[in-house]
Amino acid sequence: MKNSNLDRLFNPKSIAMVGASATPFKWGSIIPLNILKGNYRGKFFPVNPGIDRVLGHECYPTVMDIPETVDVALVSTPAKTVPGIVKQCGEKGIPFLVIISANFSETGPRGAALEAQVLETARQHGIRLVGPNTMGIYSSRSDLHALMPPTMPLKGPVSMFSQSGNVGVQMLAWGMDEGVGFNKFVSSGNEGDLNSADYLQYFANDEDTRVILAYMEGLGPGLDLFPAVQAASLQKPVLLFKGGRTDAGGKAAASHSGTIAGSNRIFKAAMHQAGVIEIHTSQALMDCAKAFSNCPLPRGNRVGILTRGGGWGVITSDSCEESGMEVPPLPDVLIKKIDKLLPSYWSRGNPVDMVAAISNDPFLECLEILTGWDGVDAVIALGATRATAKFPFSEDVTKPPEVMRAIEKYLKFRRTISAQPDAILTGIKRLADTTEKPIVAVSIGPDHLHRATLQDYQVVSYPTPERAVRAIAHMVNYASFKKTARFY
Repeated sequence: MKNSNLDRLFNPKSIAMVGASATPFKWGSIIPLNILKGNYRGKFFPVNPGIDRVLGHECYPTVMDIPETVDVALVSTPAKTVPGIVKQCGEKGIPFLVIISANFSETGPRGAALEAQVLETARQHGIRLVGPNTMGIYSSRSDLHALMPPTMPLKGPVSMFSQSGNVGVQMLAWGMDEGVGFNKFVSSGNEGDLNSADYLQYFANDEDTRVILAYMEGLGPGLDLFPAVQAASLQKPVLLFKGGRTDAGGKAAASHSGTIAGSNRIFKAAMHQAGVIEIHTSQALMDCAKAFSNCPLPRGNRVGILTRGGGWGVITSDSCEESGMEVPPLPDVLIKKIDKLLPSYWSRGNPVDMVAAISNDPFLECLEILTGWDGVDAVIALGATRATAKFPFSEDVTKPPEVMRAIEKYLKFRRTISAQPDAILTGIKRLADTTEKPIVAVSIGPDHLHRATLQDYQVVSYPTPERAVRAIAHMVNYASFKKTARFY
């Protein structure tokens, strides 16, 4: 089956839910609810011989009784019933099955034998399988939320496959918190048929996908992932979070998704050669997805740093150099320009330390000078936005009128600064567009601040400089790989 035919899996015109249920808290009830709640654009056909209706839809005894063509069937019945259901779906001419049911190869030899029987039956009828032991699929184009948890991802350019359903859907949820939108998602499960290489190839050629995320625990027998991942990396970033890197993790992977963890050293070297961006923590995977999907790639490894306080500039400089990036010194011509904007005791170097200047105007002016400099390829703006801090005085404390008036003026000034972040954020977006350089903000504040910064202004921000540096470093490495098409 040609790769392009996976379009019918991710954007089906009709779906059957085999094992649909009217009983709350069963997967046969939760998944249909998620599909209908998500405003799926196609036709939905519940299947269960024991009930008449599910969520207002007529329920059919078998897939054979559905009077129309079905593109995808979801199966949530007990494992022992699945071979017979696959046979019925084959006779109906359904090309894709998403097998939610567990208790297959992830449980041992008996489950593996049952999975092999399911696969053989599917092959006899030309059916392609997702799973078994999957948590479902998502597609933004067709508003398809065929997932076990009630997750409603933001729409965007990131597509992901995950050998762990829980890890994958958590990334969808974190994306909502961070403002990162997803285009497609599949919980690949045991990968009895369709596997990591298939999804990689499809996402690489998918015009709606800009960045590919992957969570993998190992490889199935005979799976040659290298050609697919190498071809995908040449087209767009592939961010991989690998589970099963240790002996303990490898054993857990075998009992979880039925995969073989293998030698992490060999796997790591192969992925490195193929241009994969290997991510080592779950948080970093989302951080990098945010940067790769919203920022241009840097042309080199030189970083400019703008900070409102010297200490954070020092920390950011250390992190940059430790990550293999350069923090070049400012040329005299830039120092003279910034001399006109800041007090005489400013740092006169990179990082540009604004010596605790509070107002927004010099910040944006310094940022424009730094970003326009040909000597840097990316810029980190520390203190671009700030949440309003609580003033440490109780209102019921009696103080001299002069003190109270001064407090009120200060609070008014702070509210004005905090309520108008748009000048700096709009400026960052403008500078990023005109210079085609990544400009990443670091802002101390609650999580919703970073989501709003991205969604409202298209500016990427992080709560710590280390996370910002890590994302830029991965972008630098990938840009280097793209230039050489071999190594980074």
